[in-house]
Amino acid sequence: MLVTFSEFARLKGIKPPSVHEAAKARIAGAVVEKDGKRWLDQELALELWDRNTKRVRTTQVSQEAKDRDARPLPTPDDVRRSVSGLPDDAIPGLDVSRERREHYQAELAKLEVDVKRKDLVPADMVRREAFALARSVRDALFNIADRLSAQLAAENDPAAVHLVITAEVEQALERLCDG
Repeated sequence: MLVTFSEFARLKGIKPPSVHEAAKARIAGAVVEKDGKRWLDQELALELWDRNTKRVRTTQVSQEAKDRDARPLPTPDDVRRSVSGLPDDAIPGLDVSRERREHYQAELAKLEVDVKRKDLVPADMVRREAFALARSVRDALFNIADRLSAQLAAENDPAAVHLVITAEVEQALERLCDG
């Protein structure tokens, strides 16, 4: 059903200039040119208005608008499910976009808190330290032969040789455990 801008303003309980301003962008898809006049497709305009307009509480609100606004607000779990269910390339309505932005801002804030508490550390720092630790253990294991060759060459008892080598390997591996 086609309605004038003024009729739509009365329906929404707002002033006609607000409808004219919204017709430029938020409800532009509902504007119909007929007989040289601009009209609004009522159902489409209502849908676009609800999807693309921030809800503001005013004293001049029609009963229909009050009934529509009486719907319960979504819970955080509902918002999370609806946001995670959308593909990244979908262009959602204004309310969904705001919900998505708020959700991800909360996630970023949580990550910042975890970093400051030292519950999270940067991955490149972990890689550098793990590499340094592994290199020191590798060097310690490679140096066993150089360090023990003269001592073991003079040793005739296989049990004593075994004890010396085992002690050196344990010492290198303890270095790995100590970090």
